[in-house]
Amino acid sequence: MKHTFLSLLTCALLFAEGSFGQRYVNLSVDNDLYFDLDRYYSSGIFVSFGKLKSIDQKEFFPKKFTHWTLGQEIYTPKNRYTRNIRDLDYPYGGWLFLERSFEWYKSTLSAWGLSLKIGMTGKASLAPYFQNLYHDKVLGLRDVAWVKALPQRFHLNFNTLKKRRWPLGERLALLSEFFGNLGTQRIAAGGRLGVLWGTSEALGFLGNPLEMQSKGYGFYMGTLQAYRFHDYMISGSLFDNDAPFVLTDIPYKNSLELGFAYHTEKWRFLTLWNSISRDNRLQLNPRHYYLNISVGRFF
Repeated sequence: MKHTFLSLLTCALLFAEGSFGQRYVNLSVDNDLYFDLDRYYSSGIFVSFGKLKSIDQKEFFPKKFTHWTLGQEIYTPKNRYTRNIRDLDYPYGGWLFLERSFEWYKSTLSAWGLSLKIGMTGKASLAPYFQNLYHDKVLGLRDVAWVKALPQRFHLNFNTLKKRRWPLGERLALLSEFFGNLGTQRIAAGGRLGVLWGTSEALGFLGNPLEMQSKGYGFYMGTLQAYRFHDYMISGSLFDNDAPFVLTDIPYKNSLELGFAYHTEKWRFLTLWNSISRDNRLQLNPRHYYLNISVGRFF
């Protein structure tokens, strides 16, 4: 798994270096392994690259950015070795997708975006293969059971985003973000609100690395609140009952976030700790923790 995504990252770097304009490539990894865990939302790997489209106006506004993201998410129950369905507190599931997104920045304080995700769940997500390969070759663990996993389906998701920066002082700002998802993999709406302290002038703590390309840093503390009307990774398809094991999801989600970001003129380093609430009532732990580590390079 690790070598596969490093190869994808290398290809993206070569593409960026051979093109004109203001571009970036970014590798972002979510994992709960840092807390000696391997359950629920177990891991996510995302390779992104994008550019500033309005090249002739890059010092002015409005600005338009375009992005591509190849991502994979893996979901597993707490007891990942059992084959007894009665001991499962989360469905096995994988989600592999390609996302095309566009962002419009009205000013240094306001932006909105649209994106389209297409992808596959089930065996085509390659989640069982990648997870067991990593467990075997890197961690020296036996294979995860992957029993009664969510079936293979093609998914299409349409997403919207609105974000804003509210300056509160020379080094203090309030960041807000509202989003909506509409598709076969997820239907949801929610928002993120947080405080950023430091020299960073980015609109959002996560997201577009090209928001800021000068040296700076930022400490972030915030919360994400969302209501998921449908989540395929928990309750299966809206259109059939073919999934061998599903659960009733908890629609309301909340997350606590703590992070640090450091920018140079050519690089962005970011880490974000997440504490998320239960996705379903069978989960044995009230909250789940994972860490995001992201590295971005500008060209």
